[in-house]
Amino acid sequence: MSAIVPYEEKSFPLAQPLTTFLWEVRGLGRVEATGECPQCQCSTVKVWQEIQYVAKGPAKPLRGLFDDGKPRFVMCQCTTWHARRPTQVLDGCGASFWLAPPPQGISL
Repeated sequence: MSAIVPYEEKSFPLAQPLTTFLWEVRGLGRVEATGECPQCQCSTVKVWQEIQYVAKGPAKPLRGLFDDGKPRFVMCQCTTWHARRPTQVLDGCGASFWLAPPPQGISL
């Protein structure tokens, strides 16, 4: 945990996706990627579920979502308190970055 890192919106480049996250399938229709945020070094988790709702309704199903092997865009969701974090932002340090899926793929 690094509470001394203040909240700052920062995007890391697609050219360097993180490969250090642990990818796990958690039951039917749930994939989790867990690792260390490159900005605050806190533990963060990104969860994809079978049905994810977006602004215009449900997104596409989870099955097949990771078949292309492309990096996935995520934001820090750590639970550490970071100074200057806006009150409407409940968690994270403001960092957004790309995760490289495992080279062997994800079996759902």
